[in-house]
Amino acid sequence: MGPGGGRRVQPPGPRGSGARVLPAPTLSPMTITSIPLDLSFFRRFLDRATTVLVAHAAYLTDLDAAIGDADHGSNLKRGFGSAAQAVADAGPATPGALLTTVGVHLTNTVGGASGPLYGTVFRRMGKMLGEDAEVAPETLGRALAAAVASVRRLGDSAPGDATMVDALQPATDAYIATLGERQDTAAALKAAAEAARAGAEATIPLQARRGRASYLGERSIGHQDPGATSTALLITALYEATDPALCAVAPEPPVREEPAAEERAPGRVGVVLVSHSRELAEAAAALARALYGAGGPAPVVPAGGLPEGGVGTSPELVRRAVEEADEGAGVVLVCDMGSAVLTARTLTGETVRIADTPFVEGAVAAVVTASAGGDLAAVLAAAEDARTYRKVTG
Repeated sequence: MGPGGGRRVQPPGPRGSGARVLPAPTLSPMTITSIPLDLSFFRRFLDRATTVLVAHAAYLTDLDAAIGDADHGSNLKRGFGSAAQAVADAGPATPGALLTTVGVHLTNTVGGASGPLYGTVFRRMGKMLGEDAEVAPETLGRALAAAVASVRRLGDSAPGDATMVDALQPATDAYIATLGERQDTAAALKAAAEAARAGAEATIPLQARRGRASYLGERSIGHQDPGATSTALLITALYEATDPALCAVAPEPPVREEPAAEERAPGRVGVVLVSHSRELAEAAAALARALYGAGGPAPVVPAGGLPEGGVGTSPELVRRAVEEADEGAGVVLVCDMGSAVLTARTLTGETVRIADTPFVEGAVAAVVTASAGGDLAAVLAAAEDARTYRKVTG
């Protein structure tokens, strides 16, 4: 999951999944046993993390396009790309203050779930590092453990759910265990990087149980989790910060392997949003497209209001919308209420189905899943899963 040259790894995946080749991390052998975890070290870490995430932004977005919103790489690129300026403005004097500054910045600038999650990692670590000018290796281990605990609470996630936890938890465990055995900070960070990379690759055969990827159900199997991958890149950058010379070398971007032409799907499931209000249907369609992010969403067509612009539903407008959204893989209708459902029923059949789902949540789930290549049954299931999505836990 890391930057630099070296062996290229083809993650296993189903035929046609569009898996990408990502270079192995640069884990050079080191014999340093006493590394000052001071402000200079953490500044190198931030610089290296930024360089790596920017270089891998397209790769991370590709991973996210298959199972999520297709914005993970672009969001992290924006957040980390502007973090240096936030640090310069704040002028932190200690490692803890530096990480806290970065965490606040990520929370405020990174979109989607990544902002709160990565912001939590950095803020929690910064708080645990305290005001010491030089951090003890054991304190870094406690900071990593605190970050894992906070992320698990925030995302209601655990190892095996195919999230960033699958890289962050083993990395933390490996760091603490290796440090206890060898009292060698570089070796402990190297073990953490290797464990994070292995953890990210281990998400490939998992079915996602959290986040937007969970909408795909079993179709999420065979795809590497983008959050776990970016976490592995960050942990590797933390290890590489022990080597100033290495940090001066630009990382090698991953090779992107496109699926063969015969493996590409001929079309995607279309989504039609049927509402009494033209404005509501158009706004929901715009939101679904925006949340999908880069890479081109599946066809999503609003069919709201009456032809003359009043409030109501029109069988003719819905019929035209279905024809426009149909790429040959079927169409899912998401309706707001009452006569919208009755109007949509006149057009249903084997390839045109109504989703029993709340309007906005169902629209987003359907468009994300269709954009990821889900078939009609998967898009319908994802939309209907949104009906039971809890917004409050505990």
